[in-house]
Amino acid sequence: MNYDYTVIGGGVSGMTSALILAKQGLSVALVEQSGQLAPTIRGFTKKGLFFDTGFHYTGGLGAGEPVDLFFRYLGLSDALEKVAFREDAFDSFRCLEPPFVFRFPCGYDRIRERFYEVFPDECEAIDTYLSAVREQYHSVPYVNLDMSEVSAGFSTVHGPTLQEFLDRLTNNRLLKCIFSMHCFLYGVAPDEVSFANHANVAGSYYESVNGISGGGLKLTEIFEEQLEKAGVHVFRGQEVTGMLLSNDGAFCGLTLKDGTNVSAEGCISTIHPHRLLEIVPDSVFRPAYVSRLNELEETASACILYAVCSGPIEDLVGSNIFIFPEPDFTCFYKNAAVEKRPMYITAAGGKHDGEKAKHGFIAICPMSKEQTKPLVDPVSQERSANYKLLKEEMSEKMVRSIKASCPEIAEKIIDITCATPLTLRDYTNSPFGSLYGVKHKIGQYNPMPVTRLKGLFLAGQATTAPGIMGAMMSGFLACGTILGHEKLQKELKQCRPEG
Repeated sequence: MNYDYTVIGGGVSGMTSALILAKQGLSVALVEQSGQLAPTIRGFTKKGLFFDTGFHYTGGLGAGEPVDLFFRYLGLSDALEKVAFREDAFDSFRCLEPPFVFRFPCGYDRIRERFYEVFPDECEAIDTYLSAVREQYHSVPYVNLDMSEVSAGFSTVHGPTLQEFLDRLTNNRLLKCIFSMHCFLYGVAPDEVSFANHANVAGSYYESVNGISGGGLKLTEIFEEQLEKAGVHVFRGQEVTGMLLSNDGAFCGLTLKDGTNVSAEGCISTIHPHRLLEIVPDSVFRPAYVSRLNELEETASACILYAVCSGPIEDLVGSNIFIFPEPDFTCFYKNAAVEKRPMYITAAGGKHDGEKAKHGFIAICPMSKEQTKPLVDPVSQERSANYKLLKEEMSEKMVRSIKASCPEIAEKIIDITCATPLTLRDYTNSPFGSLYGVKHKIGQYNPMPVTRLKGLFLAGQATTAPGIMGAMMSGFLACGTILGHEKLQKELKQCRPEG
């Protein structure tokens, strides 16, 4: 079996990469270890209610915005139905002590006006923050399609940190915590993330917020249809165990677990960097690079509740809730009890649930690596003997926390299912079960698309950012490195809607 390119990993970044290459007339093989593509975002159904596991909402999907253009370019748009979030409150910040609520509207002008209303003495800080976010976001490759040079891509390892940036603007703890709230979407605390990386993610949400009818499952199904139309050969349920090198030391193929060799001139790997090291021959990368990949710090893991409810939850219609016990973002990663940690709550279900509406929600509570140790047997690294009991205990604590912060939601719960960090580890094929994979933080040099091995390129969360936008952008960055960024940017411009 001979191809122009192979792509390792059938998540969003892998499917995006495979489609881009196939659109250029190249023969492509996409290899996914799981029995189905995009296992992380496919979701599941319980008691007739669909729970989305990886695509709750996204920025950048407004007409002509980056994700919208990505979808158009890949041929996904016509089969997708956007679901706009509430313009007056796409996200709500709830602080328990002191009691405080702030609702994020869509669009910079609305956001600025809302902040002015709530924090009238902080207008200068508000203006400076929002202007800086917008400027940084529009300097990102494939957000700004007129960039003449695209090199390092998305991640920024230099300062200032978000916390340093905000500390220069104001002493108002509540305001700084609200500005930092969307750190939850990429899993790095304000004192670790660069302001630039924060703006690259938050900026997309400030401009527009949408979901997709059918969520991650629908998106995956449409991706699969386009991959078939493009002639991409998909290997499902096949684990890559090694890479083949030519006589001159260049990439020339993959070895699969069943012994199959897949020959190709090039490869894009979208899997976790640690998994990559397991399949690349030892002599390929320098020891310093191997050490760098091995030492990449992960984001926190999480305990996740999937709840079926007796009726609709008004506050979650086109909106999400971010709960903070206090206006201090250090609770995101310190080893605090569940009830002292922040939580993200979003609605479950959608039009694909049938004519009779069903209701529920998903609640995500981040957990540090230290807090997950009791779940794991120290010898086998599998589930500990008291795993089930610990899982039930975490569920009960999360429900108590929801009752304290959102009683109007808790009173409607009729059934719950809980996922732990070990669940995330097994379904995402991440060695650590982290919620957002590898961190993008100050001082940490994440891998870039180009590698020392001729013909091997990298994409995926570790090279850019988590989320649908980050995953898809990583595919464009990797393929642009191969095909030419100017070429891809020109083709994306042609996808802009008229008017």
